[in-house]
Amino acid sequence: MHSDGLRLERLRLEHAPMLFAALDDPRVGHFIGGPDVTTLEALRARIDRVTDGPPPESGQTWLNFAVLLGPTVIGRVEATVHEGIAEIAYLIGPRWWGCGYGAAATSLLLDNLAVTGVTDYWATTMPDNLASVGVLVHLGFSEVETRDAPLLHSYDDGDRVFHRRDARP
Repeated sequence: MHSDGLRLERLRLEHAPMLFAALDDPRVGHFIGGPDVTTLEALRARIDRVTDGPPPESGQTWLNFAVLLGPTVIGRVEATVHEGIAEIAYLIGPRWWGCGYGAAATSLLLDNLAVTGVTDYWATTMPDNLASVGVLVHLGFSEVETRDAPLLHSYDDGDRVFHRRDARP
């Protein structure tokens, strides 16, 4: 998947060093409850875990992608698909904030999900993460009341909840 020099690749161990370099910044953890990466070894273990996939009994599918700009990994996007919906998340390194890469990468993720037949998307964000809210609104998500959302595994108490449903392809 690619768009304007940006592309997604299934997350692999080979992405770990560049992904670590992109996300190893204290600002990344500000809106996600702590650092996304702590050590390269911890990131490799995480990549191993997510590429193994969820437990079969969970009924989930995990889709994890590295976001590349040319040859450089600048972040990651992911979706947890369950019960006909996809919970999406995105994380771009601070060096590339404000350039539209978060929205572009997330749009590629949504395109990939639509091809698989999943067109009901959900996202959560901390209330004061205005940049993330901007990405979601730009992509056509609408804020909804928490009580109107299905069970969202990414939801933390107090999060804002966003939803987008596309027509079936």
